[in-house]
Amino acid sequence: AVAKAAELVRSYDDDTAGQVYDLETAGDQFEDELGDYLSKLSGKELTDQQGRYAAVYLHSLSDFERITDHARNIAENAAEIHDKKLTFSEAARKELQVMEQAVLEIIRLTLDAFLNENVPEARNVEPLEEVIDDLSDEMKMRHVDRLQQGECTIANGFVFNDLVTNYERISDHCSNIALAIIEMHASSLAGHEYIGNMKSKHQPDFERKYEEYRKQFSL
Repeated sequence: AVAKAAELVRSYDDDTAGQVYDLETAGDQFEDELGDYLSKLSGKELTDQQGRYAAVYLHSLSDFERITDHARNIAENAAEIHDKKLTFSEAARKELQVMEQAVLEIIRLTLDAFLNENVPEARNVEPLEEVIDDLSDEMKMRHVDRLQQGECTIANGFVFNDLVTNYERISDHCSNIALAIIEMHASSLAGHEYIGNMKSKHQPDFERKYEEYRKQFSL
């Protein structure tokens, strides 16, 4: 859904927009049905491992559903750009492309971590989420500069900020999912301490990956 929505920002067409809306609707249905199923499971006798899995799946459901909501928002932003014939500056287009690439990468990492219980990939999500936060702040500041210099209009700016905000919130939900995977496998006290330190950005591995992603997704 996010990939298709990003395509629409570059080149809008009604068919692709319809696909995004259909996927968002499917996301709502999956959340309802899977949530109901997992809630019923929680009333059964489960092993400790089964209980952990059920908790992670239930915890992650709303994050996946919210990602499809943000994809729909991006598709609606793209429709507004198309309908109002808005044109971003070359600088703004390049910045959005960097943000899009970073968000598609964090989704890839998150899906790999979730589907394959890939804890090392899950640990890479949080530093990339931090880079995306930084990108969001910097892009909004650059937009204000362009507005002051007359290189951008207020109408463009509203849509630009909406796009940036939706991308950034997608990365927040990816972070939630990845942390749930890490916590599921953090059976020892050391594991839980690792999560606390990672959230505080005090891990050398975190700093190393943050710098790698900062260089890879630079404006």
